[in-house]
Amino acid sequence: MTTLKTSTALNLYAGPEALLDYLDPAKQPPTPLVELPPELNPEHREGVRVFAKLLFMTPVFNSKLIAARNLFDEARIDGRLEGVHTLVENSSGNKILADALLARLFGIKNVVAIVPHDIPPDKQALLELFGVKCRKELGGIAKARELGAESGHWNPDQYANQGNPRGFQYLLGRQLMYQTDSQLTVFCAGIGTGGTMLGTSRYLKGRHKVTTIGVIPSTNDVPGVRTKERLKEVDQPWAGAVDALPVVEATDAYYRSLQLCSRGILAGPSSGMALEGLYRHLGCTSHAELNRMRNANGEVVAVVACPDSCLLYLGKYSTRLSAEQMVEAIA
Repeated sequence: MTTLKTSTALNLYAGPEALLDYLDPAKQPPTPLVELPPELNPEHREGVRVFAKLLFMTPVFNSKLIAARNLFDEARIDGRLEGVHTLVENSSGNKILADALLARLFGIKNVVAIVPHDIPPDKQALLELFGVKCRKELGGIAKARELGAESGHWNPDQYANQGNPRGFQYLLGRQLMYQTDSQLTVFCAGIGTGGTMLGTSRYLKGRHKVTTIGVIPSTNDVPGVRTKERLKEVDQPWAGAVDALPVVEATDAYYRSLQLCSRGILAGPSSGMALEGLYRHLGCTSHAELNRMRNANGEVVAVVACPDSCLLYLGKYSTRLSAEQMVEAIA
């Protein structure tokens, strides 16, 4: 009888390193890539195919595991985790959740989250359930860096550390080209730290002709992403990675999210925002420019990043949408 060993093909994680392997996106099967039906794609008559990349289908139910794991791996290789007993990060919730689950496996006992004042109660409760100490403070990025400089502390600093985009560059960019058989021509994502867009764009544009669309909210009412003003706090050079930067209102973000959810894709508000941003950009694109986005098959193949699910924001939909809008979205 053979001994069970870790096998990506079987989605099997075995042995003393099983949990570390399981929480390594590089050792997971690619997260699903799902084409949207015509009723959710107003551009389908123009030969545009839209796919949702379900990044919330990682073991921690959000895309931040990709960045977090790479930051941990790079820090360990560089010896920056030696003597560390406390991790501190500014986060709206998803990144610090990934940090909390990884920290124990990397020998770090304490996790401190500098969270926004409007963090959803369910998300804060989830963090505290896993032992994260949540602190609500203004200037969270600077505060996390200040605490991270103390002896025995480590601040991964997703807002400046290039390990963040490198994680997406090496993993997500490759996955997308593999899953689309190199037919991808448009990549769209909301901008939070800029890591997803920056890293993925570096991979895609380094090898293919791909249009990149970054999407931002008009107000601070969409979790996980930042307005243009709040992006000034971020040190990742994301701006040079985008070809377009549409702005979307919170109502439209929640509406598109609910549309996706009603069809079986349980994507959150930032996913809905990215999808709406894609359609706004394509709707304003000339036929000549749209033709330049086509692949060898004459199709525009667009992928929208869906970083987290709707489940931690259920209480927000009825506050952002009217009863009529909610009924219309799921019709």
